Formats: sequence, structure tokens, C-alpha cells
Amino acid sequence: METIKFHNKLYKLGAIKLAIKDFSGFADFVFSRKGNYFSVKIKNLKKSKATLVKDEFCNYVLALMLN
Repeated sequence: METIKFHNKLYKLGAIKLAIKDFSGFADFVFSRKGNYFSVKIKNLKKSKATLVKDEFCNYVLALMLN
């Protein structure tokens, strides 16, 4: 399981939620909010693809921030 934390002063909740929706075909995503961070846990993902999906998910969130 991979966990990604996004600081709420830098990232928009809507971008993270949309990325979770768009990436839902690759794995299971669990969103939570704790303190100043949005956390996304990625579950049910093959280890061989974990780093790639995590990195692409983060890039996608960044791209959505530009819109």
C-alpha cells in the first residue's frame, strides 16, 4: 500500500478528488483529511506498477491544479 500526502495550502481538494475518480481503474484509493494534509492511500495495486501509478497520480494532480 502506498500513501501520498498533499498539503492543503498547496493542493485543491477538487483536483485530488478528480484524480482519484480518473485513476479508479488502476487501484483502490482511500481519501482522508488529517491536520494540514489530504492523504490518499493506494490499495490493491501490483507491486511492479506501484511506483509508476503513484508517480503518474501525483503528476496528474499537479496538472489538474493548473486548470
